[in-house]
Amino acid sequence: MNIFDMLFGLGGQAVQALFQLGFLPAEEDFLELTEEQYAALRRQQEVEERYFMLAPMDTRVALDEEWNEISIVSESEKAALLEAVALIEKYSEGKNFTSGQEKLRYAAGRMPSCFTKGTSFAKYYNMKVSKEE
Repeated sequence: MNIFDMLFGLGGQAVQALFQLGFLPAEEDFLELTEEQYAALRRQQEVEERYFMLAPMDTRVALDEEWNEISIVSESEKAALLEAVALIEKYSEGKNFTSGQEKLRYAAGRMPSCFTKGTSFAKYYNMKVSKEE
């Protein structure tokens, strides 16, 4: 992810989305829409690429319980999210964190506050976060 994409493109939006989601999705957390779901999506918008619903394999990181809609992303948005995950992983490289939450807290302390603004990770901006013993 280059700096231009990070600040002005889909990459920066994807990093913000990770902090809003509160977990680091993996490839297996994305399920391609069924034919019926594609048909419903086509009634609402033009479909030019593949779409996926975000369905975390780890139910402990389930999305907001009050949210009653399916979160879907396009193939390009999925790619940007996975690239953002790689960026967060790079930030926490060599720190021996065991969870995505720890990695997000650590990255939140080192990234510009615009990425965490309005999320539960905003409080970690400019704070030292280390691995819990």
